[in-house]
Amino acid sequence: MPRLKLWTRWRGFTLIELLVVIAIIAILIGLLVPAVQKVREAAARTQSLNNLKQMSLALHNCNDTYGNLPSAVGYFPGTGRVRGGAPAEHGTLQYYLLPFVEQDNVYKATPDWSWNSGSIVKTYIAPGDPTTPSNGLTWSNRGATTYAANWYVFQGNGNTGSLARIPATFQDGTSNTMTFMERMCICQSIQHIWGEDGQGTGPGSNLYNPAYHGTGVVSPTVQAFNPPFQVSPSVTACNQNMLQGFNAGGMLVAMGDGSSRNLSSGIGQATFSWALYPNDGMVLGSDW
Repeated sequence: MPRLKLWTRWRGFTLIELLVVIAIIAILIGLLVPAVQKVREAAARTQSLNNLKQMSLALHNCNDTYGNLPSAVGYFPGTGRVRGGAPAEHGTLQYYLLPFVEQDNVYKATPDWSWNSGSIVKTYIAPGDPTTPSNGLTWSNRGATTYAANWYVFQGNGNTGSLARIPATFQDGTSNTMTFMERMCICQSIQHIWGEDGQGTGPGSNLYNPAYHGTGVVSPTVQAFNPPFQVSPSVTACNQNMLQGFNAGGMLVAMGDGSSRNLSSGIGQATFSWALYPNDGMVLGSDW
């Protein structure tokens, strides 16, 4: 009479079989890690595009409210100090846009000068920037930024009032003019603070008096465009006189029409400069 075998004795893995399993797992991990990294990079890029879009749309809301735009650094909406206290009367473009990026509480809590704010504004930080401190603060515990404003649009030397308007300033068209661009928060000895309102020197200088509030502290603006920008440079290779993109495909920018986009690393110097100037009458090149 046949008998049912109720149990079977299983042998263990041999050393070779175990090594094969480990090798297969290692290969799978090796395939997974780049995929996860690409997902993270894509998410960081999407967030940065959204930040830039919010900042550019904030320009339109500000213009609708006041009839003009703040200068890169200066007084707004007036042309000088009249009372002191909060909100600050002298500041950066980013400071005056706070009420239009859902940060009205930060705007109203900042006294006298925008650099007095120690607040972190996530909209002003690109998640792909490897130099941004983990706590979002730079020199003397002030809010970091990884975006720079286009000086050629907003101008201002620290003592001016409003100089730009939509659409008057954008004679080449808002869709053909950049307003904000990515830039490393910390580049060599330079640190970028969204509220740094040191009084500046005008065209020809990429920095707004870095010694005004502290060595290496500069207003978040850009004037240089030769060459256009760096793409994912190492921290040590960062050029403080240039912009920096954080994704392998190029650099993300905001346009005057409220949109945001990626600029290819292959863009030429001429096309890039034409996109910086709001009224040069030049048509953007085919590399745009």
